[in-house]
Amino acid sequence: MISRIFRILAILAAISLPLSVFGAKEPIYVNLATNDPVKVSMALDASRQYAEKGYPIVIYLNDKAVLLGVEVQSGAVSKEGEAIRQAIANGAKIIVCPSCLEDYGFTRNNLLQGAMLGAEHQNTR
Repeated sequence: MISRIFRILAILAAISLPLSVFGAKEPIYVNLATNDPVKVSMALDASRQYAEKGYPIVIYLNDKAVLLGVEVQSGAVSKEGEAIRQAIANGAKIIVCPSCLEDYGFTRNNLLQGAMLGAEHQNTR
């Protein structure tokens, strides 16, 4: 009787293990190359909606969008900058293009807390 229960439990475990693989969701990658308020808001809103459904979010900032990934020294933070900060707070990975950051006169020391510099091999200019 006990061996029969163990067999049933083993079968159930074997069936449920592969099903757990389907619960993992692929990350959503967002590539932002502009700091245009409308385009940035649309992309960040879409990523927020996917995050609410359980998808991991990775946002890559390049060209003018790197300006969204740096600390503002003076003045108010833009709505888009605040959305990036909120994405970081909600677990999104923010990756900033190193050569683009350099082109705008910034370094890794200027990045928002929680944003990370992209791979150094990207700096091929």
